[in-house]
Amino acid sequence: MIRAYIKGFRDRHSGAAEGAVWMMISAASWAVMVSVARGLRDEIHTFEIVFFRSIFALMFLLPLFWSKEFTGLRTKRFGMHLARGVSGLAALYLLFGALVFIPMGDVAAITFTRPLLASLCAILFMGEVAKGHRWTAVIFGLIGAYIIVRPGVSPVSWGQGLALICVVAMVITSMTVKSLTRTEQADTIVVWQMIIFTAISVGPALYVWTTPTMEQFAVLLLMGFAGAIAQRAMTRAYKAADATIVLPFEYTRLPFAALMGLALFSEFPDVWVWVGGTIIFAATFYMAQKERQEVRAEREKKAAGTADL
Repeated sequence: MIRAYIKGFRDRHSGAAEGAVWMMISAASWAVMVSVARGLRDEIHTFEIVFFRSIFALMFLLPLFWSKEFTGLRTKRFGMHLARGVSGLAALYLLFGALVFIPMGDVAAITFTRPLLASLCAILFMGEVAKGHRWTAVIFGLIGAYIIVRPGVSPVSWGQGLALICVVAMVITSMTVKSLTRTEQADTIVVWQMIIFTAISVGPALYVWTTPTMEQFAVLLLMGFAGAIAQRAMTRAYKAADATIVLPFEYTRLPFAALMGLALFSEFPDVWVWVGGTIIFAATFYMAQKERQEVRAEREKKAAGTADL
């Protein structure tokens, strides 16, 4: 039934609309995942929460590969998968750790800087062209981050610090994923990520182990499911449409996280988080649109050249 509905949606709408919907599903699932981590922060150690998030997400993804007799797990780049897994796991620890100290919406807003910093790192370390619009977007994105954190105006909290370091780990992850996508299938990358997450996180979890109650076990299962959906929906978003189209819709994480934080924990980001988050969103949207225009111009140029022949 679900597949039939998706097929019908594709027949009625463009790839851009489908990509936007998948990205918003990913954002909503992300908000559910961090809501569970936020709700359990005083009951279960972060190390254990990360482990359950990893193993349950893996459990929900394995049937996909079982049906294909695990042929999708074949890879000649295990070292890069390991680097992606370690950096991604570090980002997860830092993300959940930040939730111990600051509201969900604040964490979501700070992590918005990832696409901009990833673009900067691609210029500095991967040889991509240093275009003017990219530098403009990065500068304004950093201004937005400054408004959210406001160092010098108010002390930088532990939560803000952890969220900022989390962004660094997320950027490293983005760079490894960018490299892996040149040779690997998206599902292969996601499942190897979960395998590595689970294998590494089990040790720290056992060190601080507290056996969850049935109620806690249920919400941890929900968190794993939400984490798996967030990953798969994001993969489908980028498959349905260009990154320049779907990337801005990732910013729906802020309203989703803010509303869930308000409903569940009576938390709501202050005005500076919204101002800074909006500036970061605008900078990323500007960069995405410029990239899209350049790709379109390049295609038209090639088409014109072919027509002349």
